[in-house]
Amino acid sequence: MLFFNKSTAIFCFFISCTSITTANTNQAGISSDQLKVEKAINQSFQPLMKKYDVAGMAIGVIYKGKSYEQYSGLQSIADHKKVTKNTLFELGSVSKIFTAIAGTYAQNLGKMSLQDYPAQYLPALKNSEINQVTLLELATYTSGNLPLQFPDQIQTDAEIIQYFQNWHIKNPIGKYRQYSNPSIGLFGEVTAKAMKMPFKTLSEQVIYPQLDLKHTYIQVPKQQLKNYAFGYDQKNQPIRVTAGAFDTQAYGVKTNLTDLLHFINLNIDPELARATIKPAIKATHTGYYKIGDMTQALGWEKFTYPATLQTLLESNSERVVMQSNPVEKITVETGSKVFHKTGSTNGFGSYIIYIPEEKFGLVMLMNKKISNPERIKAAYEVFHSLQ
Repeated sequence: MLFFNKSTAIFCFFISCTSITTANTNQAGISSDQLKVEKAINQSFQPLMKKYDVAGMAIGVIYKGKSYEQYSGLQSIADHKKVTKNTLFELGSVSKIFTAIAGTYAQNLGKMSLQDYPAQYLPALKNSEINQVTLLELATYTSGNLPLQFPDQIQTDAEIIQYFQNWHIKNPIGKYRQYSNPSIGLFGEVTAKAMKMPFKTLSEQVIYPQLDLKHTYIQVPKQQLKNYAFGYDQKNQPIRVTAGAFDTQAYGVKTNLTDLLHFINLNIDPELARATIKPAIKATHTGYYKIGDMTQALGWEKFTYPATLQTLLESNSERVVMQSNPVEKITVETGSKVFHKTGSTNGFGSYIIYIPEEKFGLVMLMNKKISNPERIKAAYEVFHSLQ
């Protein structure tokens, strides 16, 4: 169900940082911009719900300094519970951006440096080859050959440490990028050690409050379980993310649309953020390695603006996501940028994109995993229909 009904002139949206003005409104009191955003969302995203039999969806758009939220479908099929502004979705790999911010926050406090090595915080790794990889290289997936996932048998903390102790360098460090949960996971774990607290505590009690996120969690609290959507697999069976090696650091965040849209707004204009977290947000925007037309920042993938649809799609191609690719180290960046990130768990799909120059941002949350190209195409269509 959409919270938009033309017969009653109801468009259920929520405002972040600015107020909706009454200028350029139609006779029903709905502004032309509101109608334009609603139409763009419906044309680009609603067909995906039908095509892939998606139970529920939340889409947020930042346009001309205002934030719009639209909710469709169900967060739980079994009890026919609708998606609302309170519904919590799993973010999958969009979580990596929050892990990156935790690291830059720790660096700004002087607790660690991106040029440090893992064994400075995890002494058990002192004599291992992973200790030749800097924290920056872990955060940018440029160890050379850490894989996308841990082997299935790696579960416990002891097994994780042993895995890294036994890991060996194949490709030159800092010369190849291979997208990797173990890589960003180790970065997050080292950050937590540097801050002398568990990663979950660092996230929920330090980072999220600094970002003014009210309903963002690693572990959904008991009182919020009623808002935690069920994800659905490809057979439409209910599913939620299960525990895994470094899951909290790599793909463990759950949040609602309002919080994530607010987070995008802070990235569009970091001056809106608290002084204590603003430098950490800005630091995640710095690009370090270039692969084709994509630049790897911290958590974010970035592109020169304007970027073509093909450029955005290529960044999520099988070659870029699944393989090790040579990279070029960046020394100077110029011009306007586009930032984006996809995320998935077995039952959820997410996508976020923003363009600072245009003050545009978009958040897509679904409780079913659909292909990354479909998400990117839909968001691209929304942006261009609003120009």
